[in-house]
Formats: sequence, C-alpha cells, structure tokens
Amino acid sequence: MKDGMAKCVQSFCKDICESWKVLINFQYKICLEQNMPLPRFDFYQTQSQVILTILKKGLTLDQCKAVYNDGHLRILASDEPIFEGDLLHPVDPDQFRLTCTPSKVEVTMAKVIGELWESLTKKNEEKSTVSAPKNWSAVEKEAEELEEQEKDSVDKMFQKIYSNASDDVKRAMIKSYTESGGTVLSTNWNEIKKKKTEVKPPEGMEYKRYES
Repeated sequence: MKDGMAKCVQSFCKDICESWKVLINFQYKICLEQNMPLPRFDFYQTQSQVILTILKKGLTLDQCKAVYNDGHLRILASDEPIFEGDLLHPVDPDQFRLTCTPSKVEVTMAKVIGELWESLTKKNEEKSTVSAPKNWSAVEKEAEELEEQEKDSVDKMFQKIYSNASDDVKRAMIKSYTESGGTVLSTNWNEIKKKKTEVKPPEGMEYKRYES
C-alpha cells in the first residue's frame, strides 16, 4: 500500500514536469510562427571573459548548446535558437561554459584578445535577438520575480502531495529534503531511511558549503 502511494506521487510529479515541458515547447513554436523576436539578452565582461545572459526561463542544461563558427554564435534550446549573432571579437571555441537557472541561460566565453568590447555583436550584423534594457537592476528584478513565481507554484504542488501522502512518504520527504539542503525530495522511505541523503545540486550548478 505504501509502495503504491509512493509510486503514485512519483508518477504525479513526472506528469507535472512533462506537462510543463510541453507548454514551454508550444509557447516557443507560437513565437516562431508569428516571427516574434528571440528572448532578450545582456552581457557583461572582464579583461579575459565575456558573459552572455539570455532571459529565457524553464530550460535545463541538457536542452542547451552553443554553436560557434567563424565568429558567428548561436545558442540553441532543444535545437531551436534563443540567441544568434556575429560577435564583435573572436572567442576561444574550446572554452565555452553554459549554466542554467530557472529564469535565464548564461554563456561564459574566453576572449582571444584581452580587451574590452564596446558591444557584444557587430552592429550591422545583429539578428532578430532583442537587446535588454541597460538598466541591469530592473532586468535582475524581473528575473527574481519569475523565479519567485516558479517557486510558489512548486511549493503548492509539493504541499498537495504531502497532504495526501502516507506517514512513510511524509517521513521520506522531510528527511531527504532536510539532509540534502533542499536539493533532493524523495518519497521512498525504505531507501531514504538507510543512509543520509547527499546534496545534489541542479545541473550546471556547484554546491559549496558556507564557511564563516
């Protein structure tokens, strides 16, 4: 009976995730059909690196990839472009790093020549990608609001699961979530009760313990 409840909860979570992916893909296809602009972006830089930030939510690291050829950069999500343009200066094609958060995709690139760029792309070569406003505080606030909305939705979903779960499922959820620092949520008490749940950060992120 308890195993059956755990399977039902896991199946429910999987269905929610699949529905979310379908919705994102559907919305993206509508944008393409209506010839709407690609997601907004901005960039910042150091002497040795340039970092591109694309305001596109709901993506995971395994969905994204960078294609760089002769100065032309394309960032793809599920094989569909979310950024495209000719970079102002060359970068090292062997030193690309992609990271994803719930609200944005970040691409870190190594400069071939350590000089400051006036812009990310060549002005007369820019594609349909729309540059974000230069008020970075406003952009970051928008990203934080999107993350908060997503967090609220996820919290409500887990509250519903918890309220309908068996005692063993509740114990498993509490133990796994607490011990992993909020990075793991399991409903399998038989597995979780045997050992401490290790921290498992999302793809594209690294866990570091805070030291005072």
